[in-house]
Amino acid sequence: MYRALRGCPEKVPPAWRDPLLSADLTAQVRFGNLCEAAVEVVDACQRVGVRPTLLKGISISHQHYPIPHLRPMGDLDILVPESELELVESSLLRTGLVRMPGKVRHAGSHHGIPLLHPQRRVWVEVHSALFPKSSELSSAALFSPARIAAHCVASTFLGRPVFRLTDELQLAYIASSWIRDLSRNQIHASLVLPLLDAIYLLKASGKSLDWDRLLAGLDDNELAAASLYIMLAYLSRRGLAACPSPVLSRIASRQRIIGAWERIIIDLLLDTYLIRGRPFARFFNNWTALIVLNTLLARGSHLRKLFALPWNIVFPPSLPNRYSVRFHAERIARILRGTGRGRH
Repeated sequence: MYRALRGCPEKVPPAWRDPLLSADLTAQVRFGNLCEAAVEVVDACQRVGVRPTLLKGISISHQHYPIPHLRPMGDLDILVPESELELVESSLLRTGLVRMPGKVRHAGSHHGIPLLHPQRRVWVEVHSALFPKSSELSSAALFSPARIAAHCVASTFLGRPVFRLTDELQLAYIASSWIRDLSRNQIHASLVLPLLDAIYLLKASGKSLDWDRLLAGLDDNELAAASLYIMLAYLSRRGLAACPSPVLSRIASRQRIIGAWERIIIDLLLDTYLIRGRPFARFFNNWTALIVLNTLLARGSHLRKLFALPWNIVFPPSLPNRYSVRFHAERIARILRGTGRGRH
């Protein structure tokens, strides 16, 4: 906000000016700390002959944001081949990073145990894939190691050689990761960031994107196509980013998960819970919204999902005690008390 308003200070209430400047300076310091940690990570990779691929915030902030520190980040994410994961982790541990205690890497995981830079208080995740092997998103060619290798471009990060995903693959990755996170976690404000990433990517590279190349990659990955359709259609309808209508139609035709009424309800969920940050009513909290979203993302006929919605809201599929009288009595009591929070 400070950057947006500094050209017209007369529009900023005096009481806001110092806090806005302070927030901007704090963001610069935090971002600088993350970048210095990233330099150490890239250098550790180089020492063992590995050129990492930058992922998520540490990549797109320098690529497409008007000012890099405007992109908040909680950690650093890099991608290396599976065969080089242990080598890179060993190099990072020798640098002084430490593994998160009590964690083990499960079979099929797409990244190693998170590593902490103890001096900079920055977490680092070393990925060997973009998604876990158990994810439907990993079952097709779009996010396969061969496709990723073919869709990485040589780049630099503060003078160090790195790889980055092409804009086409990065857009598909942003959308797919976003929908995966929304469907696994409660819909909350931190998940606005992928929308901003997509907005800035499209603003910077929308005219040069090879849509045919992107669409070809969606042919065997229906969930990725649905994820991209949800994101681009939402941004287009809200006037936040431009996507050609013929392209949207072609993306929609590559999936059967999201139809017209699913899209309308998902847009309403995003407007209400992600953007406005408040539920429809006391009984319709973020967890209920999560049930609705997962019902809409399920496979099957559109009509069947429509009829399943009220049933799944009343009897949440993820709860083993969903048919218990006690569960529903406690649920009603919480609503009447006005707590309106948690899994009611």
